[in-house]
Amino acid sequence: MTERSRQACPACGEHALAVIDFPEQHATGYLAANEIMGMGEPTALTPPAIGCLACGAEWRDIDAFRAAASAAEAGPAAGAGRTGDPG
Repeated sequence: MTERSRQACPACGEHALAVIDFPEQHATGYLAANEIMGMGEPTALTPPAIGCLACGAEWRDIDAFRAAASAAEAGPAAGAGRTGDPG
């Protein structure tokens, strides 16, 4: 890995964080009449997940990651919102 993330992983301390699940986006192509009438396909607004490339820990969204980072600074209960196994 050539680049470091600005923030450290709350689980292992490595600077190897990355966006792991990109938001789902739907597209219908160019359909001007459908867009005017409001019949276009809806867009799913899913927040991206964050994961550590070093230990495999994952957080479902930025709020869960921030909670885990705050907990890691405060004490040993750093797993808030984490879905992966850091081992």
